[in-house]
Amino acid sequence: MKRKFGTLLAAAVLSGCAAIPPVGSAGPVPAQAPAQWFAPVVPHAGNTGALTEWWGQFDDPLLVNWIALAQAQSPTLASARAQVFAARAALETNEVLAGPQVAAVASASRGRSSSAADVVGTALGVGAQASWALDLWGGNRAGVDQSRAQQAAANAGWHEARVLVASELAQTYFAQRLCQVQLGVVERDRDSRAVTAEAAGHTERAGLTAPAVAALARASQADSAARARQQADQCNRQIKALVALTALSEPALRTALSEAPAMTASAALEGALAVKAVPMDAIRQRPDVARAQASWAAAAQGVGVARADMLPNLSFSGSWLRNRFSTGGETSSFNTWSIGPFSMTIPVVGRGALQARTDAAVALYEASGQAYAAVLRQAVAEVEQALVTLDGLRQREGDTSIALAGYTQSFKATEARYRVGFASLNDLEDARRLQLNAESGAIALQQERISTWINLYVALGGGFDPENNLSAIKDPS
Repeated sequence: MKRKFGTLLAAAVLSGCAAIPPVGSAGPVPAQAPAQWFAPVVPHAGNTGALTEWWGQFDDPLLVNWIALAQAQSPTLASARAQVFAARAALETNEVLAGPQVAAVASASRGRSSSAADVVGTALGVGAQASWALDLWGGNRAGVDQSRAQQAAANAGWHEARVLVASELAQTYFAQRLCQVQLGVVERDRDSRAVTAEAAGHTERAGLTAPAVAALARASQADSAARARQQADQCNRQIKALVALTALSEPALRTALSEAPAMTASAALEGALAVKAVPMDAIRQRPDVARAQASWAAAAQGVGVARADMLPNLSFSGSWLRNRFSTGGETSSFNTWSIGPFSMTIPVVGRGALQARTDAAVALYEASGQAYAAVLRQAVAEVEQALVTLDGLRQREGDTSIALAGYTQSFKATEARYRVGFASLNDLEDARRLQLNAESGAIALQQERISTWINLYVALGGGFDPENNLSAIKDPS
């Protein structure tokens, strides 16, 4: 019987090894990436403290504080944090279940132990019981590796959520600050046109200005007032968005904005990210890429787990007990131990369901590989798009500055000529419109540049380093 059992076990081992592909061998998906591009280096290496320091380069304490508030209030970040703890618990559970199981046992009983009615005995026992499901086919090991990859994916998702929340708050914050700057421009224009319209009304009543010219001045004043109202409404909507993100009261938020220092974001952007030609470093530090790769590796391990479930399972158990028995004034102590039983279970009925689970695991593995390749392509596209946009904005900035200076000088000269009667109101309004468009365009360019820098920061993963930071989260708070 022993020889027959050994032969059966050896045959099962060999057949299982032939059926299961090596688990944990999933390599990176081949993806087409440019040979070289200019991409910013790791901003803060995935460190949560350094993440705050990177935003601190804008020299705006209000921005840093509100990012912290937004992250503390974000349900997305809270969900990602919960997934980190769930993945960590699953990994520790699988690591325990993959090894021997040992439990301390204790028992006590009291009762009649003989035919004599007056003989009552007490039995006490203490010891340990152990069991072990042998990992013949690598299924337990694959389960542990799968959980470890899932934890890596959860950690990457947590960092991605932090970066996205920070970028959303920063985008809204800078948009609101620049909206106020734009509002100041249109309000100055409104006030200037109001003065012109009032002067045109006086001269019209004195008979020095044609009614059509005065009507043009009043129409220009109304148009500028409507534009100022529209700009104020836009700023108010952004205030509401900041209230929703930070959970601050609107009066407190408005007070903080009114006391904030003047914007210095443009200067900070120049040195916020250094530039070097390292394409795959930029892609590797994206948490969504790390998460997709970890999910693919977890799916590969899932195939091994599913296939191992279809093969014979060998387990054994054992126990050791220290017993004490007392009855009728006599006490005796002795040890008992046992090894076994050794048991092998072979799935017979229901193999169709097990095969279906295996097929599903293989399909998930293939789908995860495709998703990983797609994430890589999207990452390359996002980085390149941001760099192209930044390059165009950099080239436009010089032309915009020249245009603004020229239109401003032209408007001032036309305004001076109009006041002494050498220029018509039409000439003044044309010069004013050109100057206003140029000034508004310069502010919009600044906002677009800030937005693109933040998008590039996100496209590069916010400085996440999967090699050093996937297991570095001790308490993702």
